[in-house]
Amino acid sequence: MEYAPSGEDFRQARERIKPYINQTPLLRAEGLELDGRRVYIKPENLQRTGSFKARGAFNALASLPPESRQRGVIAFSSGNHGAAIAFAAQEMGRMERGQGYPCTVVMPERASPVKTAKVKALGAEVVHCGTTVEDRHKKALEIAAATGREVIPSYDDPRIICGQGTLAGEIMDQWMGVPSRTRRLYMFAGPVGGGGLMGGIAAGLRARGFGGRIVGIEPEDANDTQQSLAKGERVSIPSPMTVCDGLRSTTPGQLTFPLLKKCLEGVVTVSDEEVLGAVSWLLSEVKLMVEPSGAVAVAAWLNGKLTNPDHDPESPEHAGDVVLVVSGGNVDPKVALNWIK
Repeated sequence: MEYAPSGEDFRQARERIKPYINQTPLLRAEGLELDGRRVYIKPENLQRTGSFKARGAFNALASLPPESRQRGVIAFSSGNHGAAIAFAAQEMGRMERGQGYPCTVVMPERASPVKTAKVKALGAEVVHCGTTVEDRHKKALEIAAATGREVIPSYDDPRIICGQGTLAGEIMDQWMGVPSRTRRLYMFAGPVGGGGLMGGIAAGLRARGFGGRIVGIEPEDANDTQQSLAKGERVSIPSPMTVCDGLRSTTPGQLTFPLLKKCLEGVVTVSDEEVLGAVSWLLSEVKLMVEPSGAVAVAAWLNGKLTNPDHDPESPEHAGDVVLVVSGGNVDPKVALNWIK
């Protein structure tokens, strides 16, 4: 049976993580607006640990029995998920017993030094292993077998999906508080890696009754979800090389792919050059430091890849506002400045 989270699942997750996360703002981005559509950015780079991953991490840990949290947790991650799990383990441990819960994060050999340092600073043990998700997953399972700790995947887990999906309700509630000419949302767009974020958001939006466009964005060289949707089943691709290090998945998740297939209109792709242009635009125009993976939706919008020429923004059927999810900002500022130059 396919995993199908309900509106109640998302409401419970939102309540569960409420004490631990930031409600990030919904920012109007006038510089992106055209054809009368208002465009909003949801900047999860301002979230605790610098990415949306904190939502799923806190929901996962809060869902564990107390004895499991006491034994500790394990993540396998290229960076942001590992940092989020490490932070959640420290934060919940301090609140519940006065010290952080044990946490190990298995990271790739070529992990970003900034992200590795951040995970260590958050109190987790870092184990480097291989270059693929499969390498890291295997190592995490080995450590779990030896320690009795719980492995928390980065996306293919109901607790993670529902945690990330809390963004849907938060955005909808914030948008409802904005004075509007149309009182209508036209489209949501955001990055797709393994599918936890957009699978959760899309399912959460559909559970709230949203019937408009929901579009996923992938790097051109990491378009496993786009290929999978075209074929109607999960496709595996070689390990991709892209500046979007958080979107280097090789296949959609078993749980997330059916959600994406059911709830997304489709997936469009962006080049690394387009992504770095969006990173520069966000820093210059919105004053947001965003990592490449987090900028793909803005890149797609800036380059006209989300426009449907058959949709007249003046018509009641196709009018409305656009929300672009910016998913994270964990990037070395010196590296970002070189991209901008």
